[in-house]
Amino acid sequence: MSLSRRSVMQSAVLGSVAALAGVAGSAQAKIKKPLPAQKVSEKRRVLIQPSSRYHTSGYLDFAGEQYEQLYGSSKHEILFIPYAKVAGTYDGYEKQVQDAFKPFGHKIVSIHRFKDPQKAVREASAIAVGGGNTWALVTRMYEAGIIDQIRDRVNGGIPYCGWSAGGNVACPTLRTTNDMPIAEPPSFNTFGFIPFQTNPHFISAAGTSGLNNETREDRLEEFLWYNKDEEVIGLPEGTALFVTGEHDCEVIGPKDAEALYWFRQAEMGMRLERIALGTKFDLRKIVPGGKL
Repeated sequence: MSLSRRSVMQSAVLGSVAALAGVAGSAQAKIKKPLPAQKVSEKRRVLIQPSSRYHTSGYLDFAGEQYEQLYGSSKHEILFIPYAKVAGTYDGYEKQVQDAFKPFGHKIVSIHRFKDPQKAVREASAIAVGGGNTWALVTRMYEAGIIDQIRDRVNGGIPYCGWSAGGNVACPTLRTTNDMPIAEPPSFNTFGFIPFQTNPHFISAAGTSGLNNETREDRLEEFLWYNKDEEVIGLPEGTALFVTGEHDCEVIGPKDAEALYWFRQAEMGMRLERIALGTKFDLRKIVPGGKL
């Protein structure tokens, strides 16, 4: 299935592509440093949200049912990580999230209130990571020394939710963020709660005209060309991934939410499959050759 202007051009000049393939093939991707194997509790619960708003909703107010699935009947004091905020203050960001979670019965306390952020993570009963700039978020989490700690606590069973940048870092790396690289973290590795990459705020360029910059499909196609052992899930706004235990995942969201976009490896470029709302699947299936 052709998905982009780049794919069309490749089909039109197939001979040239074949010639270039040998040149491109000589530039091998850098070997990725995988995350270490983790023990995962059967109680683990992770909510990966692509955005804080859906259509004309207010801030996170559309996500009540998603939070019910994540937290059940329990009410938590949630440790909030505001490090993705760049144009604004942590105080202001904390207040915004407090106001959003109050109707759901949860208390939000930002990690910047604590003198020792690592101790705050060790003692947290739930963690939420907000959106903003993913590069700033990851850099600041490394500076605070909490990346490994959050991974361990969540894999051990405390609930995690993250929206936009906070959802992106649930992936093994930040490589499929949409954000400008305004900071340089020591590693692209993030939490790895799921074994594949997602692209938040995904919006398809299908049916558009007069657009001369790269589309989202173009960028994801480049990712797949360069990383032949990986595939990517595009998360439209409103649609979320709810992970339970080690391998179980469900596509959740409002009734009118879009199906997921599964960008897959193909002989030339990529192909697309859709994953409908309500689908339950094994996380390990999102690989080249995988079937749900």
